[in-house]
Amino acid sequence: MNTRSIGRLRMAVAMSALLSSISATAVHAQADRPDDGWYVRLGVLGGVMPDYEGSDSYRIRPLPDVEITYDNRFFLSRQGLGANLVSNDNLTLGAAIAFDSGRSSKRDAALAGYRNVGDTALGRIFAEYTIDRLMLSVDVATDLLGDGHKGTEATLSATWMFNPAGRTMLLVGPSLTWASDDYMHSYFSTTADRLRPAGGSAAVPPGSRTGYRAGAGLKNAGLTAIMIHPLGENWSITGFAGYSRLLGDAADSPFVKDNGSRDQVMGALGLSYTF
Repeated sequence: MNTRSIGRLRMAVAMSALLSSISATAVHAQADRPDDGWYVRLGVLGGVMPDYEGSDSYRIRPLPDVEITYDNRFFLSRQGLGANLVSNDNLTLGAAIAFDSGRSSKRDAALAGYRNVGDTALGRIFAEYTIDRLMLSVDVATDLLGDGHKGTEATLSATWMFNPAGRTMLLVGPSLTWASDDYMHSYFSTTADRLRPAGGSAAVPPGSRTGYRAGAGLKNAGLTAIMIHPLGENWSITGFAGYSRLLGDAADSPFVKDNGSRDQVMGALGLSYTF
């Protein structure tokens, strides 16, 4: 498969990772790009997503669609600043540094009284193997600074690309995400150490409870569908929809079981310009 098609598959893998981890910020939408030289894509998506991972309340927010690459090797996007260290027709190995916005306890009443999960920098390594129109991928992201969740996420994805009509492209695939003990504890535990020092148990909303300790394990499974429809030479419409089901200790967290939902959905639609 040529690098232009691989680029679109990488976009789908990134979207799958986003929907497997709803609080993640990686919205990465690519169109055809040259094999060498500069590629720049700028756009914005209007997205609908849960207030926090596990919430049953939703919000609408803009999502930047930014992709800058050089020689199809170095890139700057919402996936981070990085490079494809090994890249050929079938295999790509790469690394990046990305920003993670964490989670504010002000985002939803169910989080009241609990500590924020702070902003931090993530170190990412990824591997992708392409067979015709199928891409198999693994992506591992770790908190580098220890200022956020202090843990690690690993996502396995499979993405199939096809053209249902004309130049319109559709990408569909499942994903499965594992998270470390520190990550799960930061986002899903309700133990006393997760309470705000000045808040105490009195700040915890009814229906929740202290004492739940989430541990490492499978966090969620997801299914993503992405559509790319060109509007001439430079403009394109990008849309996606996805479903994610929280698993294991994440699903049993009071933030989810008592105050939210194990079933998470997300969607977005936007316009972008490539030059």
